[in-house]
Amino acid sequence: MLVDIFLGRNRQTAKAEGSFHFSNPPVPGEEVELAGVRLTVMEAWHKPGIYYRGAKFAILVADAVEMPLELQQMDDAGAFA
Repeated sequence: MLVDIFLGRNRQTAKAEGSFHFSNPPVPGEEVELAGVRLTVMEAWHKPGIYYRGAKFAILVADAVEMPLELQQMDDAGAFA
């Protein structure tokens, strides 16, 4: 599904980031990764324009989620090192 992505705190001031394909439409609270940055979906809405070519669904994303700098590794006993 083609989804329009908007980055910002609300729909009025959000900046369009382009359109991306998703296998399922993202829902509010879900984390998505765009260009190597994980973002939280704040809003999701349907755009039912029958005369408009392109995405029929849009999401508002904000709040970059920090990715761990290094993954924790388990030692031979199964405890985190």
